[in-house]
Amino acid sequence: MRRALLALAMFLAPVFLTAQTTSPFPHARHAKLFLLCSSCHTGITTGDAVRNYPTAALCVQCHNGTVQPRVRWEPPARKGAGLLAFSHQQHATKTTGVRCESCHALDDAAPWMNVAHAMPEQCMSCHQKGTSRTHLADANTCSTCHRTLVNATALSDAAVAGLPKPPSHARTDFTSTHGTAARAGIANCTTCHARESCQRCHVDGARQPMIRALETDARVARFVASKHAVYPLPADHRETQFGLVHGAAAKSNIARCATCHARASCETCHTGDGARDALRRLPDAREATAPGVQLRHERQIADTSLRTVRVHATGFARAHGAQAASGAATCENCHAKRFCADCHTGEKVTHRYHANNFVSTHAPQAYRRETDCSSCHSAEAFCRDCHRQTGLAATKNTRTTVFHNAQPFWFLQHGRAARQDLKACTTCHQQTYCMQCHSQLGSRINPHGPEFDAARMSAKNPQLCLYCHFKNPLAK
Repeated sequence: MRRALLALAMFLAPVFLTAQTTSPFPHARHAKLFLLCSSCHTGITTGDAVRNYPTAALCVQCHNGTVQPRVRWEPPARKGAGLLAFSHQQHATKTTGVRCESCHALDDAAPWMNVAHAMPEQCMSCHQKGTSRTHLADANTCSTCHRTLVNATALSDAAVAGLPKPPSHARTDFTSTHGTAARAGIANCTTCHARESCQRCHVDGARQPMIRALETDARVARFVASKHAVYPLPADHRETQFGLVHGAAAKSNIARCATCHARASCETCHTGDGARDALRRLPDAREATAPGVQLRHERQIADTSLRTVRVHATGFARAHGAQAASGAATCENCHAKRFCADCHTGEKVTHRYHANNFVSTHAPQAYRRETDCSSCHSAEAFCRDCHRQTGLAATKNTRTTVFHNAQPFWFLQHGRAARQDLKACTTCHQQTYCMQCHSQLGSRINPHGPEFDAARMSAKNPQLCLYCHFKNPLAK
């Protein structure tokens, strides 16, 4: 018997010396000594963590320096919470017919104690959902076996960066459709992702309740810091006329735009006031959590990595009159009124804004204020000069009713019209014309209406009163 033990010692000695390094325990070499896993791992099924691994005293029974060489043995140290949330005790009490070798045998044909770590595919034999037994299938519930990434504190930066990707993530349309999957089961996403994962691309990450509900993770933040945001081009953005018709989609669902666009990006084109209300609902530079799609006018291309936008078709500048007149394109979304005046100033330019013979027919439109003439014309220099030449305006400050539809009692009725739209009066009249009657220098006719609050106006700007009064009429 002693000779047999010495032979066994010679057979096992080199292996045990290696066991002092990082090599795993040589289970196969001890197959004839231990017939049950519970001989050494007593606490696995009972939940007694102290007895999960054999003690040094158990090993010394053979490795006493006489029968076998002495070895240094310490149970594996726990490194903290990993991604796997597994309980041997629960599996032992809730399942029947499952033995240790059901999960830890290297393969079915291997001899006893040919031990290996359990593989995910073995777990799927019981925990699969749907028809696929693939570990990373979309139908599986990750939380069955895994804790969330932010709670897996033992994972290093390299381990976080090396987490495997499910096959669904490799689909060409995954980036544009993953939101639906996230809303259906955000718990699966949290197994590998934290808030920084989403905020890498989502400009409105600080506004989205689902993203804000995610916890932050410094490891993920360091990992995504070197990753570029990905913005796939939606199908409707590929349409030729999308630049002209996207306004309706933006107004109906501005949150969709805010995923990829910050306010400054849209203001590259929307320099007017037409889309101001919609733009205010986009994140500004301080609130944006991602760079977003940086838009630039096509004529300003400097960086080929930036998206360029052609809002109008080629030759639009020469043929835009019909669309501008029809209202199909809302010009003020991008252009201020003075932008048009660069080409359409006056009546003697080659780029005509008004229809032919407009001079003869413009009176009704101007009177009803259908268009803002002052956007392009100076009321004092342009309109009044023409009206004088045609006899439709007063000359030398004489009183006439020619322009006012030849109403003989216009002077008795003009006060109401002036209070309703004083701007119309300034088209032909200067302030000095009115002061001939409405000032202390003139006929001293009170121009103020019955509800005029002189004290309030004087408190706001007392100098304004001195245009018509020698001194402040309210001063004591």
